[in-house]
Amino acid sequence: INLVVFGFWQVRSLKPFMNRWFLHHPGSPRSITLLTSCFSHQEVMHLGMNMLGLWSFGGILHDYLGREQFLALYLTMGVGANVASHIFSLAFRNSRPLMPSLGASGAIYGLLAGTAFLYPHSSVSLIFLPFVPIKLGYALPALMSFDLAGILFKWRMFDHYAHLAGAGLGLGYTCWG
Repeated sequence: INLVVFGFWQVRSLKPFMNRWFLHHPGSPRSITLLTSCFSHQEVMHLGMNMLGLWSFGGILHDYLGREQFLALYLTMGVGANVASHIFSLAFRNSRPLMPSLGASGAIYGLLAGTAFLYPHSSVSLIFLPFVPIKLGYALPALMSFDLAGILFKWRMFDHYAHLAGAGLGLGYTCWG
């Protein structure tokens, strides 16, 4: 689905349609974009990073939960992360401009968080530190700290609220789900 949606973004004549139905605008009345934007990536790097995360952590939770529960969790984390982003964007709109959002990052953070909870001693190598293995139990708090800093310092590169909400949903489900 992500690759097809990405392909549609590359067709110039489809841009108005994609902006309307595959970007979530916090001020828009269209709630369907809380779901459709989870499968939407405009840039190759954004798509690639999220698909790498899906491949890295999705299989582990898929095997642990089973297909139906994994799909339900993935969609819940994606939509839930977008809802949190929507709420916080509107709540703090006076201190920062409303920005549309898209991507699977919230759901991917949830997969990472769930995997880190279940297997905290498993190691990963991050893209920017490819030869340095880091235990998931340390990597997750480090990434979440980065997003907290992003919120405090008003960095706009990433949707920090969506990342943290996705991680919270992933942790919550694997702890109590």
